[in-house]
This record gives sequence, C-alpha cells and structure tokens, in this order.
Amino acid sequence: MKIYAEIYPSSNINKLKEYIKYLEAFDGFDIPDNPLGYPTMPPELIGYIIRDYYNDKEIIMNQRLIDINELKLISIIKAAKSINSSIIFTQGDDPLYGNKINDLTSENALKISLSRDVRSGLIISFNKNKTEIEKRLRLNADMFLCVNFNNISLLNSIETKRLMPYIIIGTDKNKNILERIKQPYIRIKELDNYIESLKCYNLYGILLSVPGDKKSLREISNYGFSQ
Repeated sequence: MKIYAEIYPSSNINKLKEYIKYLEAFDGFDIPDNPLGYPTMPPELIGYIIRDYYNDKEIIMNQRLIDINELKLISIIKAAKSINSSIIFTQGDDPLYGNKINDLTSENALKISLSRDVRSGLIISFNKNKTEIEKRLRLNADMFLCVNFNNISLLNSIETKRLMPYIIIGTDKNKNILERIKQPYIRIKELDNYIESLKCYNLYGILLSVPGDKKSLREISNYGFSQ
C-alpha cells in the first residue's frame, strides 16, 4: 500500500527544498491549492521543486476550480504533464480575495484533463451515503481522494482500488487548524494501528496530512513504512 504525504505550499522555496529531502520514506506527495481559500504558491511550482528532487515518486496536485476558467485549467494541466504530475480536482473553499467564477465542474475538468493524457482524479466524501458514493465511483477517474473518512467499514462493500483515504493527524500544535477544517482526524499514537487496519484493502494509497505541523510529518516519515 502506497503512503503519500501532503505538502503545504510553503512560500519559502529554500525551506521547502530543505524540508522535502527528509521525506524520502513516502511513496509520493500531494499538494493542496490555496487551502481554505488562502493564497499560497501554486501547486505546479511546488510540484516542480519536488520533481527536481525526486524523479521516481508520484506527485499529485489538488486543483481547486471555484475561481479559475477553462483557459487557466488547460495551462495547469500542461504544467502538470510537464512534470509528470497527477491532478485531483475539487471545487475548493470560497476565496479570501476576489470572486468565485464557477466556470467548471469537477466532472468537466476531469474530462479535459484525461483527454490530454494526465492522470486525474476527483474528491469523494464519505459523508455521503453508499448509493451516492457508488454513483461517484462510476465516473472515469484514475483515483478518488476520500475526505471525511470516518467509516472504514464502508470499504468492505465498495470498489477500493482507486481510493485514497485522506487521513488527518491531530497534534497539540494544529488543534486550531483542525477546528476550521472540520474533518475527522486521528492522533499520531493511533497511526500505526490505523495504517495496519487499511492494509487488507486494495487501495490506491493513503494520504497523510498534518496541517500546520511540519515537524510532526517529518517525525512520521522516520517511522519507516512497510509496503
């Protein structure tokens, strides 16, 4: 089972370069786009920096759609292809600055990206009922990032090979951020058993996120992950 790390799009390139070299244990990296609607460096730039350091690891860019049009989308897709990155599309939170555009649905963005030979995925919420989840899984996506992942037992009755559970890890440092995110989370001490419980499923992978606490993510990478 592949394990991915979420990389916050830091605005300090030198610190980012220094940081990612300690995350070699992970199979790949996921980069959010303006999380919570706050302005950050674009995922394609962060992806380029990571690709320059790790040639053999998967990079996934989470691309928000709420405030871009089709022209910008195609530019981003071209950038993703140039660095051999996958893309997962999400509508995203309301922008802190500027206006919503709502020019693109996730399904339309997926079709455009797949037509340009870029591995592409969508968000799927485990807050939905099984019927809605199964309907989502009928879409032609390469992977689905599972948010609100609070019902592991649901994996027993659905197709899992394209699923990537989004596992948020809570620490003393990031409790204020978790209050804003409002998604389920676990503690670091629970992580080993949690990962072990997921190994019996044929998952695309799992994504570990420690929002606002880079030190803890680096410590987690030192655990070593058995595949």
